[in-house]
Amino acid sequence: MIKKNQQFILDRALAVLAGNAKFDQLALDIPGHSERLIEVPWAAQHMIGAKNILDIGFAMSSLDWLGLLLAKSEHEDVSLTAADIVHPERVQGRYPQNWRQQVLSVPITIGDIRICELPQNHFDLVTCISTIEHIGFDEASTDDPSSAFNRSKTAEGVAAIRSPTVNKDVLGAFRQTLRTGGQVIISVPMGRGGPVLLKDSLGLYTRQWEYEPTSWAELTGQAGFEVREQRFFTLGADDCWSEVSGPEQLHHQSSELKPHASGCAVLLLKKL
Repeated sequence: MIKKNQQFILDRALAVLAGNAKFDQLALDIPGHSERLIEVPWAAQHMIGAKNILDIGFAMSSLDWLGLLLAKSEHEDVSLTAADIVHPERVQGRYPQNWRQQVLSVPITIGDIRICELPQNHFDLVTCISTIEHIGFDEASTDDPSSAFNRSKTAEGVAAIRSPTVNKDVLGAFRQTLRTGGQVIISVPMGRGGPVLLKDSLGLYTRQWEYEPTSWAELTGQAGFEVREQRFFTLGADDCWSEVSGPEQLHHQSSELKPHASGCAVLLLKKL
């Protein structure tokens, strides 16, 4: 069952996708929402016209984002493909019953996107919503029926280092699978930066990368891409989101052991 907050975000995103609203017309001063309030409708605006889409992190994506992908794929001229380290069948209980068959019918490649075999020069849009920050930290579990990921029961058991080439390698994979002129939509948590500790809904620990100016520049400065749009948002003391001018306005924020980020950034790249 999709939660009320998720349905609210999905409805706004669907209005944007249908051309009935624009992201910048949507109010952000609504307390009680994660960064999905920004990411999903903003991404919807850049999905308009896309016909051949690859989504990264599909199986475990937030239901507001998943619902938008499914709605987009219902158009007869749109093809949706996915890549993830977790197979949707393993976690099908998290999907609303009326979505389940559609989710499980989406073609998916299972594996680390950095080394997956994907078609070259094929897709016109790659979407990576709140996913790249987990790459290099999370691994799929193979023998734990209670969790889709290999995560630790203690904070001390969590690796604090990820490969310094993650951003380069992920964008390299995107560039290979995109056609010339194809685009990439990325969203990330942003704040003081570095590996931050998270505790998931099962009480297990993991880390994600929190972006800051240096690691953000690794995304925006990759050869073979042009930055089409980059925007930054902060969560205020009033529990409402607002836009800021750049990463330097988010250095005081942190998602450490919080249910969601308190700073985020969104990025649109075009393959040259």
